[in-house]
Amino acid sequence: MNRFSLKSFVVCVCLFGSSVVADTVRLTTRPDQNISFDVSVTGPTRISVVDNRISKILQSSSNFEMVNDEGTGDVFLRFAGGQPTSESGYIVTETGHTIGFTMNPKTDLENHTVLVTLRGVSSAPASSQQANASADASGFAVNSGGSGSSRTANLVSFTRQAYAARIGNRSASGQRVGSFASYSAGGLIARISVVSARGGQIPTERQFYRSSRTLAVYVDRVISGGKVWVIVVEDTR
Repeated sequence: MNRFSLKSFVVCVCLFGSSVVADTVRLTTRPDQNISFDVSVTGPTRISVVDNRISKILQSSSNFEMVNDEGTGDVFLRFAGGQPTSESGYIVTETGHTIGFTMNPKTDLENHTVLVTLRGVSSAPASSQQANASADASGFAVNSGGSGSSRTANLVSFTRQAYAARIGNRSASGQRVGSFASYSAGGLIARISVVSARGGQIPTERQFYRSSRTLAVYVDRVISGGKVWVIVVEDTR
């Protein structure tokens, strides 16, 4: 299954700020089960997993544009045209849970919200080794265990340098799973690995916070040949 890209769209700003009262549907399910919900053809639809964040939505194709809100972890859908027919796919949360779904386009909905509660799982607690996402305009992001915007910006810059110097245009698909290379500068070392993305599941950054020396983790969001690049940044001083 190909990963459906989340495409941002300018019109979302005015649509999401509309004064129309949103219709809300609440669903409860367990991980790896399936849900069905309606989506609006005439206005935006918001999908939210309660006490969790959506990492990505997997579909082979879609008539809906999608944007993932970095601040809330919600996904917003807007009908892009074509024949409005039912679509299926998977919702993947940042805690690694997967929910199958079928969404049914409706013309009589305007601002529509779908709230999904996962039963039998606990929400991910904040921890000293869990990072706040920081991204630049190109979408490059790291999760930083450090504090302060200046420190986070430095870690982003260093990780970008490591990526450019050691990975460049290489595809993960042509590499063996395991340690690939390292890059050092200014008291920091970036340990670069190729990691298996089994079943199309991209590993979460928190899986690689294995030491108090870990300052940042970057996980590539593009699966190539069932593999992704991972960069773990540590302090060498």
